[in-house]
Amino acid sequence: MKKSCIPTLLKKPYLFRRTTTLSLDEFSILAYELEPEWKEREEARLSLRKRTNKVGQGRPYTLGSFDHLLLCALLFARTSVGYDLLGLFCGIDQSTVKRVVRRIMPLLMDRFIPVTELTPKKRRSNKLSDLLAEYPELADVIFDGTELPIKRPKRRQKQSYSGKKKRHTKKVQVALDKKTKLVLTVSPLKKGRIHDKKQLESTGWEECLPEDVRRSGDLGYQGMRNWKTPHKKPRGQPLTSVQKRENKRFAKERIVVEHGIRGMKMFHRIGETITQKTDEFLFTTVLAAANLYNFKRLVRQGLG
Repeated sequence: MKKSCIPTLLKKPYLFRRTTTLSLDEFSILAYELEPEWKEREEARLSLRKRTNKVGQGRPYTLGSFDHLLLCALLFARTSVGYDLLGLFCGIDQSTVKRVVRRIMPLLMDRFIPVTELTPKKRRSNKLSDLLAEYPELADVIFDGTELPIKRPKRRQKQSYSGKKKRHTKKVQVALDKKTKLVLTVSPLKKGRIHDKKQLESTGWEECLPEDVRRSGDLGYQGMRNWKTPHKKPRGQPLTSVQKRENKRFAKERIVVEHGIRGMKMFHRIGETITQKTDEFLFTTVLAAANLYNFKRLVRQGLG
């Protein structure tokens, strides 16, 4: 086995947090929450085909324990380096890194997203879900869209070109609870040319939410019924002083969704130029980033 930097990383709390955005204690909680599910999935995967030997008698993972496997997946999400360089860091081959990442990332897709009208089919986490059982009814949801930069596609480039970012992108919509600042759901990926309002309408979220839930967003959602949006400057006329004050007050309320998106994009796999070749795995990575952001908020707010 090649020399791995993982044992050294686990011995240095400051370096570990700088590298993964999680403290060692938070990482231990995360591993404890996910390991039972991991064992169940591995048992099911290994039992799918006919075997000569019993489950567990085959060659073990080179990285060894589940903690090391999870850390490898976190490093994948946190960085934007390729499988070769990540394999060099972890002391394994690039194909082994890819296999580990593909099996660990789905564990993070829906673990720490609260069950609401927007996510009726989402699963709760194992232990943290007991604390989320007292999750209050939604009262105020803030929506926003964010764009993920991609390489220039070979075909149909105009559909992916964002006039706002002046480059090719993928776009997702994010819904965040104003009170708890938790990401409630993330929309499927769309090409960067689509408008925020059109993409939100395609999700069906508007019909899922009860009428008494307040909805708010930026000017990209202007025209939505019963929504709170900023005042738009009329053509050839300035905003009044009252409208400017109201816009400033509203911006302070809406900034929490920007902080949530920033928390997701701290995982550079989606914060920098996208290298994943399939939308399916890219969406898995986006959901994993949202769940890791929620996990950190739950633990640091004393809810986990």
